[in-house]
Amino acid sequence: MNLNNILLVCFCALILSACIRPYQPDVQQGNIINNSDLSEIRYGMSKQEVLFLLGTPAIIDPFNESRWDYYFSHLDQNKRETSERLITAIFNGDTLVELSGDVDLSNVQSLEPSTEDQQHGGTVITEPTQHEQGLFNRIKLFNKNRNKRKKEQKIEEDTEQ
Repeated sequence: MNLNNILLVCFCALILSACIRPYQPDVQQGNIINNSDLSEIRYGMSKQEVLFLLGTPAIIDPFNESRWDYYFSHLDQNKRETSERLITAIFNGDTLVELSGDVDLSNVQSLEPSTEDQQHGGTVITEPTQHEQGLFNRIKLFNKNRNKRKKEQKIEEDTEQ
């Protein structure tokens, strides 16, 4: 091979390597704020009830314990977009008196299901699966259960005769 061919191959390899984009996972931060959870919030709820519905707040102001901030952001690497949601709950003592931010409590009962509701809503129950460990067990060599079944079959055959 001459020098021109080597340079051409190196140049093509360099160009192709620049086209490859490494995998970058989506990044979620904060509390997932579902519209279904927000629709259950009412003025006058206690801190424990709000804590049960929305989870632990991302920020509790150390100088004002009556303000809880719930923040959620989702960075979609494919679209290069960030969606954010901020909800602030204000308490008077132990009672919820104000909810502000990206949602208004006056119309929160009529919210449509959010994408978070569709992605994380509901519980999926699956049957537990347990795979046999080891290469020899998978190819049925030295399988204890197989040897045990053979012994049981042999005992059954002996008793039938």
